[in-house]
Amino acid sequence: MAELRGAIAPPEIKAEWERAYELYRRAPGVPHDKKLDRTERITYVAQELNLTRKQAKRRIRNYEAWQRNISKGLVEK
Repeated sequence: MAELRGAIAPPEIKAEWERAYELYRRAPGVPHDKKLDRTERITYVAQELNLTRKQAKRRIRNYEAWQRNISKGLVEK
């Protein structure tokens, strides 16, 4: 299923992933600790989108996997 991420998802879902990732990129983090930085950014996305941390993390992870699959040529944007 992971290799099909982005091929199966409808455009509305992809837009949601993109919005979550944009918030993730703009979120304040902790520059000296990579793990804590990601945790803080995911928490920020969850608060902004009124989601649980697990939902926010899933959206960010799906976006990252989708972008990897685009670069591998497995799916199209």
